[in-house]
Amino acid sequence: MLRDAAQWLRTQGATQVIGPMDGDTWHRYRVNAGPFDEPPFLLEPVNPPYYAELWSPFEIVERYSSKRVDDVAPLVAQLAPMHERAMKRGYRLRPFDAARLREELTLVWKLSLEIFRGNAFYFDIALDEFLKLYAGIERLLVPELVLFAETAEGEPVGFLFAYPDSAKGVVDYKTIGVVPAHRRGYLGWALLHRAYASALAMGRPAANHCLMHESNASQSMDAGHGVTFREYYLYTL
Repeated sequence: MLRDAAQWLRTQGATQVIGPMDGDTWHRYRVNAGPFDEPPFLLEPVNPPYYAELWSPFEIVERYSSKRVDDVAPLVAQLAPMHERAMKRGYRLRPFDAARLREELTLVWKLSLEIFRGNAFYFDIALDEFLKLYAGIERLLVPELVLFAETAEGEPVGFLFAYPDSAKGVVDYKTIGVVPAHRRGYLGWALLHRAYASALAMGRPAANHCLMHESNASQSMDAGHGVTFREYYLYTL
């Protein structure tokens, strides 16, 4: 059926067929290819294990993975110099203000448009659609795990979004992003350092680094301490 659908799309003028994807990368996409010996983390995309076999006639066009760090305490010490350098450059970090939910989510949307615009298969979406996608997210929000990075003048230039997992002692680190003009200022490391320290204070030393593209800089943010426990693929024909 997938092959026939792809051939039909070709006859309709499609030059490339990508899947599985619900329109764009804001919505659900990718096949969870396992391994499945560990339970899914909170908000992880899941599918039956045989889905990867269904897509096997197609070529893998993008690869993603999730990594586990069992204890971030050594990373807090390891990343402390990067955090200090970012602060000395005048940057500052602040937690999400839950009392200003719509305004803060709007800021996440604005930053995301700038940060992720160059990603494969990315398309801008309107603010209203973004807010609908994240309706109810406040139930997961812990302000100390959702951080904004700002310049000394107060200009927002990056953010980190993490949330406590349903598993005891675990935090899921979903998104770390810095606008292109400020990517050499150690901000990604500083955000992660601050979030790790907050997670330790909460008694959650384990980290899931979630759904990272194989070429993304976030792949290195475990500083070699992480172990890949799941892979995800996007296919083309």
